Parts: sequence; structure tokens; C-alpha cells
Amino acid sequence: MEPLLRVKDLHKHYKDGRYTVHAVNGVNFDIFPGEAVGLVGESGCGKSTTARCILMLEQPTHGKIIFKNQDLAAMSEHPLRSWRRFFQIVFQDPNESLNPRFNVKRTLKEPLFLHGLYQDSHQLGELMKRVTLEIEHLERYPHQLSGGQKQRVGIARAISTSPDFVVLDEPTSSLDMSLRIHILSLLRRLQREMNMAYLFISHDLSTVHNLCNRVLVMYLGRIIEMGTSEDVFNNPQHIYTRALLSAIPIPDPAIKRKRILLQGETPNSRDIEVGCSLQKRCPYVRQECSFPVPYTDLGKRHLVACVLAGSEIINGS
Repeated sequence: MEPLLRVKDLHKHYKDGRYTVHAVNGVNFDIFPGEAVGLVGESGCGKSTTARCILMLEQPTHGKIIFKNQDLAAMSEHPLRSWRRFFQIVFQDPNESLNPRFNVKRTLKEPLFLHGLYQDSHQLGELMKRVTLEIEHLERYPHQLSGGQKQRVGIARAISTSPDFVVLDEPTSSLDMSLRIHILSLLRRLQREMNMAYLFISHDLSTVHNLCNRVLVMYLGRIIEMGTSEDVFNNPQHIYTRALLSAIPIPDPAIKRKRILLQGETPNSRDIEVGCSLQKRCPYVRQECSFPVPYTDLGKRHLVACVLAGSEIINGS
């Protein structure tokens, strides 16, 4: 099967006075039709910037975004606009992403009109049913909706053009736990019904484990481990991935887990190391870590940017 999306050597740099901020630093991955891929990592590691570059909301500094065999990064604005119906985004905070002057009807009509897809009010009613909202909500404004209702309007807007690919940028982080479960169930159902591919950005590893087929672990603008959810969660081979997973709360107090604490602080993204980006914090650092680190392929597309991946040093720790 051909990938729906191929990200090749993606870089995004920003100028900060005399310095250059390396927000995204050579990212490569594929997403296949109907697949849910999680992108995880601590705040500031480049997750949202990667997503914005993929959707061409930010112009990449370097690299290719191959979507349906077309390089979006090489397109001018006019042809790119016609492609936007095929990829959409659900933002983190619906209070920021919904126009307070638009009622729900206008919010949902806007992308349909823009792409010449609007038919009639029945079309809007079907969208509301899909996201479990009532028809009467069409006349309401954002301030008249609850947090969960606002996020479902954002989801309805994203799926209105029947996209092949949707970025979910921490879509449940502003909701309480009960609403979070409902929204995740809705997203899972919509993906199944519409065969959409997801890029799910989150720092909530438990949610990613439940929703996603594959996981990409990001640190300082680089993907340092990728693989199936089963491989990454049950057999992590990068010390950073292990440290992230060791911080997941366990609901059973009788179960004890050894917490892995990395030394020092996350370096500034202005100071990118030539070799492994974790070398100043890793307890197993060695001389070869100061050189560019290729991916070690552990099979089943489980790739790890670590010279010790698969070794007894990691697996015995």
C-alpha cells in the first residue's frame, strides 16, 4: 500500500535575533490511509510545529511534504488552496479556534462554501448527527455551548469536506476526563466510518496507546523512536522513550514502577547537537553518540535513533 503522506527531511527554523531556533530538525515518517499515528514528546519538542508544516500553515525551511504523490511544500498558494479540503485539523482549544461571531451553522458552512461543496441545510444536519449534536445547536454561538460541544463543532468542521487526513492537536487536553473519553470514542468511530488517517499529537501517552496504530516519539525537533504502539509501549529501546513511559500514572497503587529520571534540563533548541540530542542527559552516553546517529531497525518498522538500541545495556536497565 502506498503512503497517503510522506514527510521527508522536514526542517523548520526561526530567527530569534542573532540566533536560529531549530524547532523541527530533519523529520521523516509516513502515514498510510486509515491509519492513526501518535506524535508524542514533552512540550516544546516541535510536535505542533511539525503538524503546522505538514498542513502548510507554516512554510517549511527545508524538506518535502508528499501528500497523494504531490509535494505540498513546492506548491504556490492558489493550487494549494484546492488541496486543503483533503487535509484538516482539530485544534487544542475550541475557545480559540471557533469564531465567536459565527454561529454553528456559519462555522460549518464556511469550509463547504470555500471548496464548492455546500448543498443544503440537510447536509449540515447530517454533520451535527455525526458528532452527536442536536439540530437546534446550529443556531447557537460558541459562548452558548459547553466545552465538549464546542470541540465537537470543531470536529464537525474538520470532517465537513470528507478529508483523507486529519491532524488532532491535543483535542482533549482542555476537557475533563468524562468528556475526554466521549470525544476519543467519537474520533475512533468517525475514523472507522470515513477511513480517515489521523496524526494525533499529545503528551497523554495512555490516550495515544489506546487510539493509535503507530507512535512517533519526538525530542528536540527529531523523531528518536518510531514503531507500532505495541512495540513502542511494550519494548521501548530509547532511554528517552523509557523515561516518558515511566512517568505514566498507574491506577493500581499495589503496582510499583521504577521511575527513570534523566539528568539535567532539556537543552535550548538553539543549541542543537551534531549527534544524539539526548547525549548530555543520557546515563549511557559514549563517544559515538557525538556523531550523527542512524536509525537502528529492530524489525516491523521499529526504528530507534540510538547506538545501544536492542543491546543488553538497554534491555537490562
